[in-house]
Amino acid sequence: MKKLTIGLAMCAMLFAAGSRLAADDPKKEQPQPDPAQLESAFKEFATPGKEHEQFKRLVGTWDAEVVSTHDPNAPPQKSTAKATFQLLLGGRYLRQHFAGEFEGEKFEGLGVSGYDNAQKKFVGAWIDSMGTGIMHTEGQYNVEKHELVETGESSSPFGPMKLKMVTKYVSDDKMIFTMFMLLPENQEQKMMEITYTRSKAEDNE
Repeated sequence: MKKLTIGLAMCAMLFAAGSRLAADDPKKEQPQPDPAQLESAFKEFATPGKEHEQFKRLVGTWDAEVVSTHDPNAPPQKSTAKATFQLLLGGRYLRQHFAGEFEGEKFEGLGVSGYDNAQKKFVGAWIDSMGTGIMHTEGQYNVEKHELVETGESSSPFGPMKLKMVTKYVSDDKMIFTMFMLLPENQEQKMMEITYTRSKAEDNE
C-alpha cells in the first residue's frame, strides 16, 4: 500500500510538472524529473524523525486543571478535565481527546498534531464542542526553553480569531498549556491556562 501511494503521488507530480512545462513552452522539450529522486523524496517525507519521537512521551492519560481568563473583567473560572494522548499511523501523528467542563457545561475536544517534514514545522488541527469550525495550527519547538510555540486561527460568529499557544514541558509528567488571543499592535490577551499532570491511576496500572 505504501509503494502504491508513493507511485500515485509520483504520477501526480510528474503529470503536474509536465503540464506546467508544456504551458510555459509547448514546443520546447523539457527534462522530466528523475523517478528515483522523487521516490527518495517521498520516502523521506513519509518517514517519522526525531521531532516525531517527542510525541511518545505524551502517550497516556493526564489530569488537567483548567483556569479560564477569557473575560478580563470577571474572576478566573476553574475546572478539571481528563486528556488522553495516543499515537496514530506509526507515530506520525499524536491524537488528544480532551473531556471536561467549561463554565458549568460539558466540554469535549479532539486534536491531531504532527510534524511536517516538508515544511519543517509542527502542525495541528483542533475541533471541540464549542464550535463548528476547525482550527489549524503551526509552530516551532524551542529546545532550550522546552516550549512548543504555535499560532493558529479559529472561526467565530464575529470573524476569525488569531491565537497563540505555548506548551511548556516541565517534566515527563507535567506540562503547561497557555492560550492567548492576538490583538492589534502585537498585544496578547491570555485566555486560558491548562496544567497537565500524568494520571496517578495510570502509574498504578
